[in-house]
Amino acid sequence: MLPHEIAIELREKFVLQNTIHWIKSIAIEDRHGDVRSHGHFKPISSRRFVNDCHEYVFHFTIDGNVEIDRLALGVPYQDKSNISRWSHTRGSDLRCRGNTWFVRYETIQSRAKERPHPATFPVQLAEWCIKLHGASRVQTMLDPFLGIGNSAIAARRCGVKKFIGFEIDEGYLAEAKRRIDL
Repeated sequence: MLPHEIAIELREKFVLQNTIHWIKSIAIEDRHGDVRSHGHFKPISSRRFVNDCHEYVFHFTIDGNVEIDRLALGVPYQDKSNISRWSHTRGSDLRCRGNTWFVRYETIQSRAKERPHPATFPVQLAEWCIKLHGASRVQTMLDPFLGIGNSAIAARRCGVKKFIGFEIDEGYLAEAKRRIDL
């Protein structure tokens, strides 16, 4: 419940405009009954709990009235007849991705060398958040929990002009600087 408790505390200053579900791993069964697993997860060794294969991304704004670029992360329609049936498409084969995002971790060989922080997320996840806000409109980005710098890398890739990050752990900060300078 911790993410929800934090969200409740933030309601005094911010509005929860969107809740996005970051899917880290998913198993999908096709029409023939074949099951395929996609993505990575941290296994939980328990007789009571299932593996946690998703996390919340809470999109807070000051007033809940921030326009987003819904098609920046757009996906093609599976049923192409929707293009002509829905007037809002204006003939485009692109729809809003929605609030469930499958963003996989890159496969690594050594956590200590390649992902030396217990709470990392893929750079792509941060990129998608920036693009949803309209990458060209994002002038300054703040990450109060920089970690190893994935959000800074995403900001650079998206052309954000100014990035500010805070990190109290000197080892993580050094790793973030190293990765940002690559």
